[in-house]
Amino acid sequence: MPRKQRVRPLTSLALDGEDYRRGALERLDNAGHLLRSERFIDAVYLAGRAVEGMLRAVIWNRDRDIREGRKSFDSGHQLAELLQSVADLGLLRADVRRDQKLRDGVQLIARRWFNNMRFASSRFVHTLWWALGIVTDRWTFKQAAYEFYDACSVVIKRCEELCRTRS
Repeated sequence: MPRKQRVRPLTSLALDGEDYRRGALERLDNAGHLLRSERFIDAVYLAGRAVEGMLRAVIWNRDRDIREGRKSFDSGHQLAELLQSVADLGLLRADVRRDQKLRDGVQLIARRWFNNMRFASSRFVHTLWWALGIVTDRWTFKQAAYEFYDACSVVIKRCEELCRTRS
C-alpha cells in the first residue's frame, strides 16, 4: 500500500525561483500555441505574464535576502520595476549588447502589456495599440502580436542565462 504524502496547507506553499522559471516557460509555450491559433489577445497576455515570471525567477535566484525571507518580494506586476530590481542586483551592464536587448525588450513589452489585460477584450487592446501607434494602417494587430511574442522570447532567453548563475 502506498504511503500517504503529507499535504501542506495552501497558505504555506511558496513559489521559488525554479517555480517562477518553469511557470514562465510554460506561459510562453502556451502563448505560442494561442498565437498560432490566432487568439492574439490571449497570446499577448500570457507572453507578458511569462516575462513577469521570468524576471521574478532571476530576482529570486540572485537575491539571497528574498530567498531567505529577509526582504519582501512584492513588486506588483510592473515589469519596469522588476527590471530595475534585476539591475539593482548588479546583473546588467551597459556595455553588454544582450543586456541592452533585455532592457529594450522589457521597455517594449511594458509599453504594450498590463496585468488587467486579462479582463480586456481584443477590441479594447486593438484600440489601445492603435492609439499608441503600435497598430497602424500598415502594421496589423496580428503582426504586432507576433512582434510582441518575439520580444518576450528574447527577454526570456536572456533571463534564462541570468538564472543559471545563483548568488
